[in-house]
Amino acid sequence: MPGLVALVFGIVAAAWQPPAPIAFNENVTPAGRQTGTVLTVRLFAAPGRWLPEGAKGAPREIAAFGEEGVGLSVPGPLIRVAAGTTVNVTLRNALAVELRVSGLCAKPGACEPIAIAPGATRDMRFSLETPGTYHYWASTTAPLLTARQRFDSQLGGAIVVDPAGVRARDRIFVISMLTDGLPAGQCGAAAIEPLLAINGASWPHTARLRYDVAETVRWRVVNLSCDQHAMHLHGFHFTVDSSGDGAVDRQLPPEQHRTAVTEAVAPGRTFTMSWTPTRSGNWLFHCHMVAHMAAPPGAAHAGHDAGDHAGMAGLVIGIEVSGRDTVKTSALPPRRFSLELSEEPKRYGDRSGYRMDVEGAPRLDAGPVPGPVIVLERDQPTEITVINRMTEPTAIHWHGLEIDSYFDGVPGFGGRTGRISPAVAPGESFVVTLAPPRAGTFIYHTHWHDERQLAGGLYGPLIVLEPGQRYDPATDHIVVIGLNGVLARGQREPFAINGRATPAPIRMRTGVPNRLRLINITAENVALTAFLVDQFDVMPWTPVAKDGATLPPAQSAPRAARQLIAVGETYDFEITPPKPQNLWLEIRRGSGEWVLQVPIQIR
Repeated sequence: MPGLVALVFGIVAAAWQPPAPIAFNENVTPAGRQTGTVLTVRLFAAPGRWLPEGAKGAPREIAAFGEEGVGLSVPGPLIRVAAGTTVNVTLRNALAVELRVSGLCAKPGACEPIAIAPGATRDMRFSLETPGTYHYWASTTAPLLTARQRFDSQLGGAIVVDPAGVRARDRIFVISMLTDGLPAGQCGAAAIEPLLAINGASWPHTARLRYDVAETVRWRVVNLSCDQHAMHLHGFHFTVDSSGDGAVDRQLPPEQHRTAVTEAVAPGRTFTMSWTPTRSGNWLFHCHMVAHMAAPPGAAHAGHDAGDHAGMAGLVIGIEVSGRDTVKTSALPPRRFSLELSEEPKRYGDRSGYRMDVEGAPRLDAGPVPGPVIVLERDQPTEITVINRMTEPTAIHWHGLEIDSYFDGVPGFGGRTGRISPAVAPGESFVVTLAPPRAGTFIYHTHWHDERQLAGGLYGPLIVLEPGQRYDPATDHIVVIGLNGVLARGQREPFAINGRATPAPIRMRTGVPNRLRLINITAENVALTAFLVDQFDVMPWTPVAKDGATLPPAQSAPRAARQLIAVGETYDFEITPPKPQNLWLEIRRGSGEWVLQVPIQIR
């Protein structure tokens, strides 16, 4: 009998194989073998063991794509060719279930999914004719990208088509997301600590990119996750050069290029961006949704620098810029003032709230939320002393301002070797030096990645005016869409406009231009849309700026007053009311669900 048991155990042990390791794919090396204008790629799909949080993190057993003879990777192998290339793909399904593959077809263009039985192999042949950024993905259970969950969630990769004879020097970032126990189609709605990755890794294990001052940087972003994201770059504005949906990539003409610091990207969408660093130092590129870039409480790698203090995880990339700054310094004497942070115990039941004060600065509401309106002048050197009178540390990020890395509000990472930004500890202060190079609408907010601080009031509007201009709230109207309360999973967010769920009316003057500055600094809300309505009709407005960058004439034509505002975005519009009337500014989710509204009285 013991001999029989040993024999059975030996057979089982021989049949069982541990899951294959899954490598991170930085999307630098294309897959396959090219002969003339034909690329041959041999792919397979199989279960594997993925370690997005590094060797010490919890392993995830998932399905992944790989290249035969190379191994599995997340994301899947990169298909990158010159326009006019024919691609021959052989795909072997080493999973125990049927695989349905989308996107392995001619571009531009969409195609029906291809079903591959377990153990079977399919050949696909298609041409890639038009330059652009595309993708492919697969599932064993879900017909939609947005419905994929745990096991299937990493099955996908990028397809890039370069202009014939030109190979762009760029980087490709594929965003993915792993969720547990969610009903199909409810990605992110009730997730508990979703795991998010860029090119297969979660911060601080994502790539550290290195550039020189004045170097042109080009990135391609592909969202193969089931959720939307608001991708934010610290320290610099970037240009959105194209956007697509995986089947078609629309190259924007120069007059339609978008200048931004934050770009919303929905599931399945792509965009390309370019920017030029003007300052040396350490910078971040990350999703601005708190749940997508904050480490779980107690996580060992919670810090910006992988230390133990509160910080980041997930969709974050670190950038190191070297060289001599090209920013001109001003000889003007600095303007100096203090920003005081205080704490109010038990404002929200057993939870503290927070308050920010600047002596003499106007407020949008008499209550503590949001912080005061900080008004600066373009090119004016300014020193702001951040004084922490709270019982916990924090950091303040000057969102959208082109500022020295040391003062950017990223403790443990910002700055440069030998001079790394500190947190502002309780009872301590930190002096921020800046000279904003452009006029526009910006935000200052906590960068401590603690939803309590953001929901509790550590945010406010920052307006930069042209020299000689004056902030006049009679015609300059700020609308801060934020939070005021306790954030709890599964419950409605404590939305507020200018600190209130029932905001005070905005009063506009007839016959003169009124500027409307819209700011979204909620925790996770990418798909919020603002409407200016009269009863049921959408009124017109004129776009003026995005993220503090003035729009070119081609983007400043009057249009219907409807605008998607992702978290971390600001938009400026001009309205010249011809007559007295009552309007409403409505805020709705992307689904159309009503969130908040503020009355506008025109007299």
